[in-house]
Amino acid sequence: EGATDFGALITLQFQIQNAIEGVDRVSQFTRFGNKNLLDGSQGATGMGGNEELVFLKASAKTIASPLSGYEVDIDELPQRASLIEDLDDEDASGLQITLEEEDGAIIRVRNPEGASAAGFANRLQKAVFSANMNLDIRYDADDEELTIEHREYGFIKGFTITSNKEGVLVDDAYESVLFLGRDIEGTIDDEPAEGDGVILTGAYNNRKTSGLSVAFLGDSTGNAGSVTVAQHALKFQSGTNAEDQIVVALNSTHSTVLGRGVDNSSGFENLSQIRLTSTQEAIDAIRLVDEALDQLSSMRGQLGSVQKHTLETNISVLRSSAENLTAAESSIRDTDMALEMANFTKNQIITEAAAAAVAQANQTTTRVLRLLFNHNGQNHWSFFAHH
Repeated sequence: EGATDFGALITLQFQIQNAIEGVDRVSQFTRFGNKNLLDGSQGATGMGGNEELVFLKASAKTIASPLSGYEVDIDELPQRASLIEDLDDEDASGLQITLEEEDGAIIRVRNPEGASAAGFANRLQKAVFSANMNLDIRYDADDEELTIEHREYGFIKGFTITSNKEGVLVDDAYESVLFLGRDIEGTIDDEPAEGDGVILTGAYNNRKTSGLSVAFLGDSTGNAGSVTVAQHALKFQSGTNAEDQIVVALNSTHSTVLGRGVDNSSGFENLSQIRLTSTQEAIDAIRLVDEALDQLSSMRGQLGSVQKHTLETNISVLRSSAENLTAAESSIRDTDMALEMANFTKNQIITEAAAAAVAQANQTTTRVLRLLFNHNGQNHWSFFAHH
């Protein structure tokens, strides 16, 4: 913002808008045959019952809700990690702190001797901004109170602070103190849900709400309203049994769906609303883009898991079964060949034996005739000799 004039900011906003429209075109026109794949028509869709309850996503295991929706009840509100401590000019003089965010960003800020508490807060704020830390720094000069607060809710969104002065901001000097937020707690349709910041997600083993995620942006516990879910996930037959089916949800990747559920100061509800006309809007836009990328990565991971662990595994099993059937058929054919060869040899032996027997019989008759002929001839010559 500091290095760009208003005209350049408007041009940059047009570029962002064109990129978002490109995302929407991909979502709208990605098809297989006549089926749209990424517009949400082949997945789960839903709607929160009020402005404080936002539908985020649902898995292939989520059961479609009745018309009245699933009731969402909040037991504990989410909290940001925060430090609120008194800081006057005397304590701020010569104060040095080390501030580390949970994602690894770390800064060290030192206030000169005699410098004011407001000056220290200003130095700290500039250092946080330069390090792109997801923290807000505020100082109330009237109450002489310094506030360090994480911008996001949740247990894993925290920071650590170390001070060189005992009793200033933290109790002990040079001892690191960790500040953590708190995740939301609640149920969806009386089934357990896991909290992550402001997001409630139905537990995996839930019968109806498994994988259903909603964001609660309100500030009171109790009934938060209802969420309505429609399920249009694709079903594939994955085996020979009737119950061998897998369900795959291809959720929408439209910009009005991506980036939902991110609490931000600019009021952005989804990726389609991001603007870059101020520093805060740029920071919040980055957070929504990160959330959109996480959503797309999760979707790709689920599809990859189905492809790798279900479809390719089934193909491998079927290929092995086909090879086993071919081998079994070959063995059967080999067994039949041996039987046929045995029968052929047996028949050949019988044929040759019969031929030999006939030949022997013919030979015996010939010998008898020859003997008779020889005997008659001898008698004839004997008769003429005597006469």
